[in-house]
Amino acid sequence: MRYKVDRSGKIGKVVGSYLGSVYLRPPGGGLEWAVRPDTLRDPTPQELWTALSPTGTVGGGR
Repeated sequence: MRYKVDRSGKIGKVVGSYLGSVYLRPPGGGLEWAVRPDTLRDPTPQELWTALSPTGTVGGGR
């Protein structure tokens, strides 16, 4: 699974791309959101662990 972090710091699983946008979904499920690919970065190990842990916040909020 590929996870990315958007400009606001939210972590999402990459679920697709269309017409120049990348679509992300929160790790715990929920609504997708679209972002420009040039605004994404890879999560740090700590960010990914926090987002995927059972006690992490949905979307990897900080």
